[in-house]
Amino acid sequence: MPVRLLTYLAIIAAGYWYWSGPYQDKGLSSYETQLQENTDNMMLCIRGKNYKAGATGFGDGSPEEMCAKRYNLYKHDGQWYSYDAARKDD
Repeated sequence: MPVRLLTYLAIIAAGYWYWSGPYQDKGLSSYETQLQENTDNMMLCIRGKNYKAGATGFGDGSPEEMCAKRYNLYKHDGQWYSYDAARKDD
């Protein structure tokens, strides 16, 4: 019986640790992390659009503009900011 109780307690403790730490951090990213994610998304998108245009010979317009519209971003002082979030002015 004590082994079963210890197993339940270990599962509950692990669940509580995951819920209070990594799970909560996943939903709430810091401002700098969000800026980095915006930059990474734009780089990947632009690279894909350039590859498509080079491989097929057809382009739908500026890859930067298309990707910015796709992710709802704008560029200011070399950083990609979201229209959905307030920008911190340093």
